[in-house]
Amino acid sequence: MELRHLRYFITVADELNFTRAAALLHTAQPSLSQQIRDLENEVGVQLLERSNRKVALTEAGKVFLAEARVTLAQADRAVARARHVAQQQNETVTIGFVPAAEVRVFPTILPRLRMHFPDVRVELRSLPTMTQEDALLANDIDVAFMRAPVHSAELVSEVVLTEPLIALLPATHPLAQLERIPLQALDGEAYISSDPQFSGKLYDVVEDYYAKHGLRRNVVQVASNILLNLNLVGMGLGFALLPEYVAALAGESIRCRPLDGDPPRIDLLMVWRADNHSPALAKLLELVRGVAGRG
Repeated sequence: MELRHLRYFITVADELNFTRAAALLHTAQPSLSQQIRDLENEVGVQLLERSNRKVALTEAGKVFLAEARVTLAQADRAVARARHVAQQQNETVTIGFVPAAEVRVFPTILPRLRMHFPDVRVELRSLPTMTQEDALLANDIDVAFMRAPVHSAELVSEVVLTEPLIALLPATHPLAQLERIPLQALDGEAYISSDPQFSGKLYDVVEDYYAKHGLRRNVVQVASNILLNLNLVGMGLGFALLPEYVAALAGESIRCRPLDGDPPRIDLLMVWRADNHSPALAKLLELVRGVAGRG
């Protein structure tokens, strides 16, 4: 017995007319009549009473009709669920990120994602920290790699990377000749600050570091992004304190040096909506938790 036999029978039972049923099923009436006879032969009982004037269900036919509807509905539901799972397995995960993730997380995570979950398509969106929370809440992205703070209670966050700040100096700066930078040497030096509106927690981390050690900040420029910060340092306008990953982006005109003592540290967060149960997102989270290290 095939599902098409049940569909044919249900249509005839609903119409109680072979001509109309054949038209609805887009088949010839003789073919439809033969399909119903084949079904009755397989079931072993007569399901329909036929005459020149009418078609009617037998008592056995009425019982069979009710069960056939249930069976067909279950089959349709099975098809729908299978298609839904297949769509989820092939869905896209949209990632918002700051440069730290691009340098320190993605080179490890994205190749593994492609290898282990080839059906997951990834969309990357470079976004400043200040806009990523809104993008998450608006469902524009599925996950954000961003700096603190995270304000909304609708979001879940995990630390995926912790790294120290380092000093970036013009290559011609006297301090660039040192292997490590003494804290007091920074006191009053021309400093290129990160804009607090765009840098998330970075601005506060530096502020707290200066205050803790009694250093004076001499801000000569404010940079709204990492590239501008690097360019200003490279032009010799001052030094900057930035996360360690930036060393990979620095050109020949810049020297990157660790700080003496206990340097300030900054976290990179992985953030997503608590109600996002996407299988593609779950796969990404699993990989990040497994391989993303903390510096």
